[in-house]
Amino acid sequence: MLQLLLAQLADGDFHSGERLGEALGVSRAAVWKSLKRLEDDGFPLQRVRGKGYRIPRGARLLDASRIRNSLPQPLSERWDWQVFQDIDSTNAEAHRRVALGAPAPFACVSEMQRAGRGRRGREWASPFGQNIYLTLVEPFTGGAQRLEGLSLVVGLCLVETLEFCGYRDCKLKWPNDVLLGGRKLAGILVEIAGDLTSDCTVIIGVGVNVLMSQAPQSIDQPWTSLLLSGQDGELDRNRLVALFAARLAGALERFRGEGFGPFAPAWAARDAWNGLQVCVTSGTRALSGTNLGVNHQGALRLLTPEGESLVNGGEVSLRLDNAS
Repeated sequence: MLQLLLAQLADGDFHSGERLGEALGVSRAAVWKSLKRLEDDGFPLQRVRGKGYRIPRGARLLDASRIRNSLPQPLSERWDWQVFQDIDSTNAEAHRRVALGAPAPFACVSEMQRAGRGRRGREWASPFGQNIYLTLVEPFTGGAQRLEGLSLVVGLCLVETLEFCGYRDCKLKWPNDVLLGGRKLAGILVEIAGDLTSDCTVIIGVGVNVLMSQAPQSIDQPWTSLLLSGQDGELDRNRLVALFAARLAGALERFRGEGFGPFAPAWAARDAWNGLQVCVTSGTRALSGTNLGVNHQGALRLLTPEGESLVNGGEVSLRLDNAS
């Protein structure tokens, strides 16, 4: 019933519990009970006595048919869309499906994750019905060496999608984060299954804060969501997923043939920390210097007192160097 309720509320106007019940053929108490679950999970539901309920315009639950219908016709059947209500993580589900022989490409998206993961094993806050938890699975040839810069291409496609959907001031933080207004909005986790030296399967995980307005204290850095940005952009997660997937599909075709090089100028134009003093941490090793941007393979160029160093992606963390 939640799907139908949110469809009624997606116009962004107030609707009384009585009218909602009449439209769906249920009692006002049933409406209240269904919406209370969303409210308890932190969903941005506004309730005003005498007016009823209101949600942000365009907010809906995920729907595979709406995602497919929002894709350009040539891509509407490209991915087998698996939509979950509750899962450990979409990347974990993708790994399981690959291990069982599911052919790529396919996609997993969920309303909630119980064990959402960011890079370096960090927890990714994943409340119900509020954000995008998406994994796209794609076949690749040539092994891991052909994938240098892929996570940067994914991030660039996400920023370009958000720009198209009406969001300003979206920037990229090497290697896998998207910032909005200087705060973390989205993260990317690219993993490889299969033969690292030959044909393999790439598991592209993307998490985007869309409707979230509160989060666990475990988040250790400033964050935001599309809703909190206050900008008048798209909030329908089905459309956001479809528009991003379509843009990424085109970019992957070019990346397969030409690598990261053609994407480097567009990435550099959105580099949040270019020219700033930063610290790169990998395990127990830390390296500080000036961020000079990325090269044509997607490596970070870092100017240190000893000269320029190249830092490749992977299990690394990039932070501003507050000691400088």
